[in-house]
Amino acid sequence: MSFNARALALGRLDESALYQSGEAALVPTLVRWLVASGRLRARTHIAYELPWLGRRVDVATVTSRGVTTAFELKIGSLQRALEQAAYNSSAFHRSWVVTANRPRAEGMGWARELGVGIALAQGETITPLVAPMERAPHPTVARRLRASILTRSKAIT
Repeated sequence: MSFNARALALGRLDESALYQSGEAALVPTLVRWLVASGRLRARTHIAYELPWLGRRVDVATVTSRGVTTAFELKIGSLQRALEQAAYNSSAFHRSWVVTANRPRAEGMGWARELGVGIALAQGETITPLVAPMERAPHPTVARRLRASILTRSKAIT
């Protein structure tokens, strides 16, 4: 499934049913933050629930320069989200966990050790707590990932 993040950020996409429960409720806040912070620009592609390595990446982006970012959304257990984000970091340039609960110091230490970013989503605000390490995925993996995101998404216009 894909959606137009610009329309979502500008309030022109109906969020009523799709994004009101569970982890999906974090998507509108995340997308608005990505647009407001300049992380989503013209010609950036975004995909939701992207199948990758036998799992699903909650939100994935690829810029016009080919830089990929994964976002794992989590309301509950941070450990599970950190595991998934660590898997994602083998193929993505950056990997984030977006959580609705403030992580303990131990969890933020794990994220730093793994090179995974953590962003806290509270209400309509996202606060980055740990910056992700930027990686250089293997070129073949990066090409496959970009193609997968492009197939399931649309460009932000």
